[in-house]
Amino acid sequence: MKPKALAAVLPDSRDRFRQQQLAKQCFWDEVEQTLWIDARKIEPQVGVVSVIGWERMMFESEPIPAYPQDWRVFAWSNFSQLAYWRKQIPKWIQDSCALFPSHQLTLLHYCGKYPQILELLDHAPLLAWRLVTSGLEEPEVVALLSGKRVEMAAQVGWPGKEETVKFLRNLRLRWVNQEISEQIEVCLLDERRLHALQSLPRINSMALSLAARFPELIGCRLHRALAQLPCRPMQCQSMVALLEDAYRLADYLGLDEAEVARIGESRYLVEVSQLYQQWLNSAAESALQGDEEALPALSDTLAPSAHEFMVLTPPQQWLQLSLLQQHAWITELDGESDSKLIAWQQEDAVWAALIKQAANKTVEIVRVRGPENSLPSAKELANLHLWQAKGRLQALFEG
Repeated sequence: MKPKALAAVLPDSRDRFRQQQLAKQCFWDEVEQTLWIDARKIEPQVGVVSVIGWERMMFESEPIPAYPQDWRVFAWSNFSQLAYWRKQIPKWIQDSCALFPSHQLTLLHYCGKYPQILELLDHAPLLAWRLVTSGLEEPEVVALLSGKRVEMAAQVGWPGKEETVKFLRNLRLRWVNQEISEQIEVCLLDERRLHALQSLPRINSMALSLAARFPELIGCRLHRALAQLPCRPMQCQSMVALLEDAYRLADYLGLDEAEVARIGESRYLVEVSQLYQQWLNSAAESALQGDEEALPALSDTLAPSAHEFMVLTPPQQWLQLSLLQQHAWITELDGESDSKLIAWQQEDAVWAALIKQAANKTVEIVRVRGPENSLPSAKELANLHLWQAKGRLQALFEG
C-alpha cells in the first residue's frame, strides 16, 4: 500500500465537510430560475456563484461560465433550496454527472446546452467528461460535435480509433476517481490491453482494475466473471491485493506456468483465495518438515503489554504470522535488508505491516494485513500513522 494512499484519509474527510457546508449555502430564486451558492465564508476566493436552472441551460445561448471545478454538487445533501434546483434535472443526468470527481456543473451545463454532449453522456459518459475537462474553449468543443467520436477521442489525447470508442462505450462504472482515471489511461494507451478488452461486452471497475494491473489475465475466465459482478471500492482493492499476493507467492515458490495459470482459470475470487491458501500451507509444511513445535507462541508474545508492537526477526516468527493471518509474509524473508515486519494486537486481532527505509531515510509502509488476509481500515492505520509521527518506526532502522 502506497504511503500517499494512507495519507489521503484526513484530507478526504476535510473535503467532505467543506462540500456539505457549501450545500447549506444554496438559495433558489424561483423567479430568475437561478441557484445562488454563497461560498464567501468557505471559499472567499470564489465568492458567490450563480447556476441557472436546467430549463434555462437548454434554451439560453450565453457562454458557459467557469464553475468551481471541485464542487461535487450531486453528492451534496439535498437541502430544500438545492432540491428546488435539482428537481428540474432528469435523474439519470444527475446520476451520470455524479460519477465524476470534478467539473460536475460544467458537464451539466454542456449537456443542457448541447444535445450532442447529452447523447454522449448517455452512450460514453467518460468521453463527455473528458471533452469538457480537456481545457478546450467552448467554441473548440462545439467544433468537435459535428465530427466522429474517434476524432473527439484523438483531440483529448486518446487513440483516435474505433477500439477506443468501443472501450469507452462498454465501461460500466459506478464512480470515477483519480485511481480509476489512471487505470483507464493505462488501458487506452497500451495497444495490447485495448485490443484484448474488445472481447468484453461490459467493463466494470473490477475488470478495469484487473486489466490495468494484470494484463495477462485479460479475457480469461476470472476476468470475464468479474466483469459481470457489481462492485464497491473496497472490493476492487481486495481483488488487486489478493491477486498480487497470489502471484508474489507463486514467484517465491517457483511454481510452473500450468500451476500459476490456475489463477486465471478460477471462476470466483474465493477460488483464487483457496488456491493461495493451498500454496501457503504447502510452503509452510515444507519449511516445518513435520516439526510443528518449531513454531513459537506468537500470540502470547503479542498479548497487550508495554510494547506497542513487536519486530519479527526469526524466520519461524514470520512463518507463524503467515499461518496466523493467512498471508504469506514468508515471501519477504529473502528480500531487501532494509525491510522490517512489525506486528501488534488490536481488539483481539493481530495486525502486521511490512515497512522499509527509502533512499531518503524516510519510512514507507509497504503492506498491511489483518486476520484472514484482510486489508486495513482507517482505524487500523491510525496506529501506524501515530508510530510514524512519533518516530517509532524510524528508530527501528537506526543504530
